[in-house]
Amino acid sequence: MAGEEGYGEEGYTVVGAEHYTAYEGHGGLSVALFFLLGAVAGTGLGLLLTPQSGWKTRRQIKEASKEAKAMLGFYSSRVLNKVGVTLDKGKGLIREGRPLLLTAIEAGKEAYEREKEQRTQSGK
Repeated sequence: MAGEEGYGEEGYTVVGAEHYTAYEGHGGLSVALFFLLGAVAGTGLGLLLTPQSGWKTRRQIKEASKEAKAMLGFYSSRVLNKVGVTLDKGKGLIREGRPLLLTAIEAGKEAYEREKEQRTQSGK
């Protein structure tokens, strides 16, 4: 398909000069989530396909799920903590920047009124 309208050399869809690849649009959190889901699926398949007794497999699944639950709790608390810190920083920035923003808005209004007044006076 290379050389046809809308396709690049590698067959990727091209819009302007941009190539869309499998890596675009995936942030660090989604990559970590995909990795975690893959690890869980691989562990589950490995346990289910291992030739051993059922009670041993069930015990391993139970232990693995406890470990996964503990890790999930640990990482979710870290994420929530980072989100909280980020929100606090954002609130602080808003509190600090609000007076400056209000001053800039007032200056803009005054400049607008002066310009409007000058244009009406020059038009007479």
